[in-house]
Amino acid sequence: MEQKPIISVVVPVYNAERDLPACLASIRVQTFPQWEAILIDDGSTDGSAAILDEAAKHEPRFTVIHKENAGVSNARNDGIERAFGTYLMFIDADDLVTPTCFSEMVAASERYGTDLVLCGFDRFNDEMEKHFQLTRFYGVLLPETQQLVMLYTEARTNMFGVSIWGKLFRLDMIRENGIRFDPSVTYEEDCVFMTDCIPHIRSAIALGAPMYRYRQQEESLSKGYRKDTFRFLVNGYQRRCALLKRYGLSESLPNAKGIFFGVVKNTCIKLVNAGLPKSERLSEYEAIMAFPEVQDAVVFEKKSKSGLTNRICAAIKAKDAKKLDRVMRRWKVMDRAYRLKNDVQKRIRNRGKKAEQ
Repeated sequence: MEQKPIISVVVPVYNAERDLPACLASIRVQTFPQWEAILIDDGSTDGSAAILDEAAKHEPRFTVIHKENAGVSNARNDGIERAFGTYLMFIDADDLVTPTCFSEMVAASERYGTDLVLCGFDRFNDEMEKHFQLTRFYGVLLPETQQLVMLYTEARTNMFGVSIWGKLFRLDMIRENGIRFDPSVTYEEDCVFMTDCIPHIRSAIALGAPMYRYRQQEESLSKGYRKDTFRFLVNGYQRRCALLKRYGLSESLPNAKGIFFGVVKNTCIKLVNAGLPKSERLSEYEAIMAFPEVQDAVVFEKKSKSGLTNRICAAIKAKDAKKLDRVMRRWKVMDRAYRLKNDVQKRIRNRGKKAEQ
C-alpha cells in the first residue's frame, strides 16, 4: 500500500454471498481514497470466500483473511489487531455506505478533534426504506459524555447508542483502553462494545446525513428468535442503566425502562412466530418473565392505547406463561389476517396500475 491508510474498515463476513458484492462496491467507490478494508471470512460455507478473493485481485486496498468460524466478535477483534489507520469503522457484509461517507466523517473528526463520529442511517430492504437522523444539521458537537449516554433514553436515538455501525472511532482510543468485543457475548455484542467505549470518549460529533445503509434482513439473526439470547438483551440493558447512574442521569431511567419494555414486547413477538412447540414456548416465556428487570419495566409501563401492550403487561405481572402465550397466539392470528388483507389490497392496486398502462 503506497500510503498509510487513514481509515481502517473491518468487515466480518459469514455466508453473505448475495449482498456482499454490493457492500464491497460501496466501499470501493468512496471519494476518500486513503482507506483499507480488512475483510474477514469467518469460515463461510457459501461463495463468500471466492467473492472476497476475486475482489482483492482488483482492489489492493482490500485485505482478505480466511479463518475457521469463531463468531463475529472474534472476527472484529482480528480486524482491530490488524488495522493500520488513524480511524476505525465497522461495516456489516450485507450493508452499504454512501460514496461520501468516509470523507465527511473524517473531515468532521479532524475539524473538531473528536474520538467518535456518528452519522444517520437508512434501514431498507426490497420493499421498505426509512431514514433515521440523530440531528438535522451537518454537525452537532457532543462535548460531554452525558450527551452520549442520553442516546439510551429515547427510542428514536437508542439505536445510535447501541450499534457500532454508522460510526467512526479513533483507533488509538480503542487500543489504549484495551476495548475489544467479548466473544462470550453472542447477541447484542454491539451494545457491550459501545458501553465499554463511552467512558473513554472525550467528545463526539453527530452528522445529520444518513450515510450508512442498514439492510433489514428477514432471515437475519437479529430478526428471528434465538433461544437463550434474552439474557444478553438484559445484560445490555443493565449496562445502559449503569451508565445513566454513573453520569448522574438517574432521572432518565424510566425512559430506559420504557425502551426495554419495547425489547420485551418484540421478543415475545419473535417467540410466537418462531414455530416452537407449545412446551418450549411456555418455557421461554417463563425464562423471560423471571428476570427482575422485566418485571420492573412492566411496572413502569404506562397504560397504552395498544391492547397488545396492555395484555402483555398483565400476563407478565401475573407471571402467567400460559396467559402470555394465549395473548401472543391471538395476536399472531390477527396479524396474519392483517397482512393477508394488505397483500390482497396491494395486488388489486398493482392490477389497476397495469390496466391503466
